[in-house]
Amino acid sequence: MKLDTKCSIALHCLAFLAEYGEQTKVTSDVLADSTGCNPVVIRNILSALQKAGIVSTARGTGGTCLLIEPKDLTVWQVFHTVEADDLSHLIGIHKNPSAQCPVGKKIATILDGYYEQIEAAVQTAMEQMTLQELLDDYHREKE
Repeated sequence: MKLDTKCSIALHCLAFLAEYGEQTKVTSDVLADSTGCNPVVIRNILSALQKAGIVSTARGTGGTCLLIEPKDLTVWQVFHTVEADDLSHLIGIHKNPSAQCPVGKKIATILDGYYEQIEAAVQTAMEQMTLQELLDDYHREKE
């Protein structure tokens, strides 16, 4: 029931860009080394972030830069940009409850309502968290 790791990888890349993007040319190879991911995965994530106007990437070895201030970029924006699915896959309902069982025939409908509330709460929390907060926590951990 985990979320895909693309959001975490994207946030890692964005934190790296915010910290070091003005000091060094940040390429997909640099980000691949930092994240431990394949450069192709990084390029795909950067492509999605570029389409959303979050980063700018120059072709070849031109590097990538952050276009949005960290205080203005929410975790939800990043998640929504790089994840193919919404949060509906966060919690699933088992596939074959018995239609003969009084609980089995009603449980999916009941759980759907609860799970929609959970998904809305997760989205609300993600909308309130920014890249700047992540960077602030990073700086506290560095000390």
